[in-house]
Amino acid sequence: MGYGDEPLVICSIGGTAVGKELLTFCSQAYPIIRDKIPTLRMVLICGPRLNTNSLKFFQGLDVKDYIPALHEYFAASDLAIVQAGGTTTLELTALRRPFLFFPIEGQFEQQVHVAGRLDRHQAGVKMIFSKTTPTIIAEKVISNIGKEVTYKSIATDGAKKAAQLIVQLL
Repeated sequence: MGYGDEPLVICSIGGTAVGKELLTFCSQAYPIIRDKIPTLRMVLICGPRLNTNSLKFFQGLDVKDYIPALHEYFAASDLAIVQAGGTTTLELTALRRPFLFFPIEGQFEQQVHVAGRLDRHQAGVKMIFSKTTPTIIAEKVISNIGKEVTYKSIATDGAKKAAQLIVQLL
């Protein structure tokens, strides 16, 4: 993907435009983080429903539209900032990447189900958007980037197990 040894932060809002403000905060946090980590590279991924041309971002940020293989970017990252989508957060947990996650406030699945599962795996840093500022995001990135995680393991052999069960039935 062309990334080198520099610290890499991936910011993604998934398949919704609801996270537009989160990407704006990440953009505003970028120069604060760069003051402490001058070699930092940050990629903002807008997803399929948010037009990158409708947003203003700081120079030096890499801004992308929809990425079909987002998990590859997560695997290359030193930290991710995401909304609390179930697939995204489980991928980050399985990849053993540090991440900040922002459950959509008032959304039951993300607030209860996804956040509860992440808590059981001791994965990620839960954030509350309405109590967050770009400075707080910067502080959390600086204190967590590249941090070795101790998440409980997630089984990654589900497809193999399903195929074995199907073969037994046939």
